[in-house]
Amino acid sequence: MTAGLMGELVTTPKTIAEQVYNLLRSRILEQQIKPGERLLEIAVCESLNVSRTPVREAFRLLQQDGLVERIPQGGVRVTGLSLEELKEISALRTVLEVYAVELACDLIEEEEIEKLEQILSQAAALVSAEAEGKSIDVAELSRLNTVFHDTICSAARSAYLNKILEIVRLPILRFRPFSLGDREHRLRGVTEHRQMVTMLRQRDKNGLKELTAKHVGDVSTAIARMLASNQGT
Repeated sequence: MTAGLMGELVTTPKTIAEQVYNLLRSRILEQQIKPGERLLEIAVCESLNVSRTPVREAFRLLQQDGLVERIPQGGVRVTGLSLEELKEISALRTVLEVYAVELACDLIEEEEIEKLEQILSQAAALVSAEAEGKSIDVAELSRLNTVFHDTICSAARSAYLNKILEIVRLPILRFRPFSLGDREHRLRGVTEHRQMVTMLRQRDKNGLKELTAKHVGDVSTAIARMLASNQGT
């Protein structure tokens, strides 16, 4: 290898199918495409100006994620999340995230803790601005929350764990903005994130595991209330 190329990073350009998949995935997670909504190949092809082959592949990947399901009439439909499914997914997520923070306590590096503090600072600023009468960007707060947890899970240094976590958390991510609709829940979330950072610095493994279980449970409870309300129960 040429000496001048040492250390260079080569990135693989995304295929059209990957681009379509990423776009549709983002729109589903952000609720721009809602549960129960149908996606037809021809309509997606025309709106994105692409052929059917990459759209079919994107649909296959979304189905693999559990974000859509095939329907007899053709195309796919965005899946929903029942209270029973939420309970099962939340239980799995709790086990996985508690294990992740246990590993992260031993392996997290200073620059990762500093990143968590920066994320926390941005989230706290959003919540503080609301107290001053400004409207809060719930979607941005949701994104910051996701990045916060992803950073801790990445610090666990387990590729397999992170792959499994992504599968388990995907259905919940679509409903996270709704779980942040309650001001008290938002304030509590920022407070608990601050406590998590402190525990990571102190390597307080037991305290962090206990707090993480509570934190994940609170999110699931908030989402369950929203689902029950939407279902009229």
